[in-house]
Amino acid sequence: MKLFHCILLLTLILSFQAHSAEKLKLTIAGYDYPPLYYLNDSEQVEGVFFNVIKKICTHQGFDCQFTASSAARSYKQLEDQSIDILLTGKIPRFNDCCKPADWSYQWTGGIYSRFELPTPIDSSLLIGKSLVLPLGLELPFFVFKELKAQEASNQTRIIDARTARLTLKMFGKGRGDFMWSSIETKPLLRDYSDDKTTTYYFYPLKTLPVVAWINASNPNYNRIIDGFNSAYTDLKALHKISRDGLLIH
Repeated sequence: MKLFHCILLLTLILSFQAHSAEKLKLTIAGYDYPPLYYLNDSEQVEGVFFNVIKKICTHQGFDCQFTASSAARSYKQLEDQSIDILLTGKIPRFNDCCKPADWSYQWTGGIYSRFELPTPIDSSLLIGKSLVLPLGLELPFFVFKELKAQEASNQTRIIDARTARLTLKMFGKGRGDFMWSSIETKPLLRDYSDDKTTTYYFYPLKTLPVVAWINASNPNYNRIIDGFNSAYTDLKALHKISRDGLLIH
């Protein structure tokens, strides 16, 4: 009987150890936004955000799978808990459901124009004009506080693009008076432009941190956020991650 109890106890211990050693599988989503985080021609995620988050996953021993889609879809995925982590801006929408990990990257959004603009820029600039922006992106409506009302009254036309890449292609081909994007996309906008001699002027309007949001209702929430933050702290101390949140090469 004693031998049976010993075997049973040993089995339970080994089972517990094996369970503890299991890699936590995480699904990480991000807004498809080249060159920061995007699907390449092979439908694989790459970009500077992907590189640093993958490094954090590897350091902590997480088994991370990465996806990229539109802002609207990825936002809903986080709220529905069909993903574990969402890389996006620190916006009020997620304050009630989710918590950000410690990692962040300071990103500045703004508008592109084909002409020089008077500053400061506000919602009145868009009256009688059109603005190309990625579907579901909320930040432009925080910056241009009258934009929703102007769109509803047909004073401003919003041209929704399914992805950030399509936003660049549309504006590069002459659609829209203005486009919402960031300075990181300027080389790609040039590549997509029908007229390579076109001058594009970028006007930065809002800086906010891109963070890794985790739904607080996730059953593995504590393990995810503690592990993520621990790995991030370690990699900074090892000089693998710079002060701007990106990998040091």
